[in-house]
Amino acid sequence: MWWLIVVGAVLGAGVGRCAREVADRFVGGGVRRGWCEAVCAVGVAATVWIGVGEPEPWRLLCAIAFWWWCVTLGATDLCARRLPNALTLPGFLAIVGIGTVTGEASAAFVGGILLAAAYLALHLGVPGSFGAGDVKLALGVGAAAGLAGGGAWVFAAVLAPALTGAVGCVVLAARRNAPTLPHGPAMCAATMVALFAAHIT
Repeated sequence: MWWLIVVGAVLGAGVGRCAREVADRFVGGGVRRGWCEAVCAVGVAATVWIGVGEPEPWRLLCAIAFWWWCVTLGATDLCARRLPNALTLPGFLAIVGIGTVTGEASAAFVGGILLAAAYLALHLGVPGSFGAGDVKLALGVGAAAGLAGGGAWVFAAVLAPALTGAVGCVVLAARRNAPTLPHGPAMCAATMVALFAAHIT
């Protein structure tokens, strides 16, 4: 078991490097070395740990791809304050495609549409609260959380703004002129936490 986790960490580091290189292309360089690699190494190792004993290796491949997607988007949003359409929309379609294969297409589609609709309403009703990129990202993360069930979807939807708010309070306490925080990383992190919680419980 432990050697599988170690292999997962090494594989995750490689996935993280790919995520950093892709993010660099969207940012124009400047993504710090080591961060993407470390996050993916820990994430993939944890995914392998909770998935040991499951007979479907394709699920692990999907989880690795999801880690790459989330970390790439998170790094891009942190460094450039943007969530590229080339990543957000194809991610949503891929997740719905996975749902179609597993017979849960409706859960993925409805989860994505509902979360995106909520973000769109806030984007239009409260300008400056969320960006258009956050609305598009909500399609993908909402679909992923939807595949894990209604409880995971609600947990992810509530946790994301709570994370951004908590980080914002810390930054505001440390700096008077605090910059606007990107929300994409919190959306991705909240979804990952929800998926892990759903799988463990």
